[in-house]
Amino acid sequence: MSFDVERLLRGEVRDLPVYSPGRSPEEVARELGIPDCVKMASNENPLGPSPLAVEAVREALRSAHLYPDARCLRLREALSERLGVGVDRILVTHGADEAFDLLAYAFLERGDRVVVGDPTFSSYELAARTMGAEVVKVPLRDYRQDVPAMLRAVEGRTKMVVLCSPLNPTGTTVSAEELEEALSGLPEDVLLVLDEAYLEYVDDPGHPDSLRYFAADPRMVITRTFSKIYGLAGLRVGYALCSPPVREALEKVKLPFNVNRLAQAAAEAALRDEAHLERSREMNRRGKQALYRVLEECGLSYVPTQANFILVRNGEHPDLFMQLLRRGIIVRDGAALGIPGHVRITIGDEEQNRRLEAALRDICGGG
Repeated sequence: MSFDVERLLRGEVRDLPVYSPGRSPEEVARELGIPDCVKMASNENPLGPSPLAVEAVREALRSAHLYPDARCLRLREALSERLGVGVDRILVTHGADEAFDLLAYAFLERGDRVVVGDPTFSSYELAARTMGAEVVKVPLRDYRQDVPAMLRAVEGRTKMVVLCSPLNPTGTTVSAEELEEALSGLPEDVLLVLDEAYLEYVDDPGHPDSLRYFAADPRMVITRTFSKIYGLAGLRVGYALCSPPVREALEKVKLPFNVNRLAQAAAEAALRDEAHLERSREMNRRGKQALYRVLEECGLSYVPTQANFILVRNGEHPDLFMQLLRRGIIVRDGAALGIPGHVRITIGDEEQNRRLEAALRDICGGG
């Protein structure tokens, strides 16, 4: 018997790349024999989850034999109260990634187009291509999404334009003027998806309040996550803010129990822990300024960031990623993110940042 799975696969899946999450400390320890690696590659919160979230998970374990609330009602109500958005405009998802998948399942078909910046978070492309849609990539301009050029790329087959602010992998943001330009320039039947995974780290006082625009425009979909500043990446919980008709469409294609009981409890508790949120913001502020200083002293240029990571140009060290790896510092190689000649470094806690500083000074001859 000769079984050929390729004959069964849809063409879109056959040609789809596999998402690469980067290297884990265990993998590096096995390959390079470095047992005490510091992972500064995945933009996780070095403080970890809120203590309130940890306690909520412990309590939720008592009822782990029961299915979770398929509607995530308590978490939606908590988000509604915090954000001032109606419960009927909130969909809780299995990480923000699921929101992109659901948007693709509900709205895209073969021949449709999705416009994105280049580079940007790869999940947008993977979701769209799974449904046979064409992904139109518009190059960044000075490390920022080129909104006018993205609007020029919109044509009759376009169903969706995706903006990421702060942008992964550069840390730059979309201004109020650019957001207004996007909304006014898009046809009335094109969705504008705004991914704000790193929103809580933004310290630019001029950054636009996307909820103000969302309240007035049913084409707008905002995605956010508990994976970053809330420290719940391992539980996979995010949410989409969208008009009731869009939410109803997404409900039709999502799994009935998409967010587990522990994740729902942890996210609801994390929302209440303002002290943990502020500690996380302050650690990121201090770490960002400290790393800026180190990079400048080492002669390495970087892109100023509004997120919890910094995009650094390799400069005179084309193998900067590997040099850091050999010193037990795991960062993200820019080539894997679509921006070769760079590394993306997560801002860590004081100890992680000190180890990174020592490694950089050693590499650049300043130690």
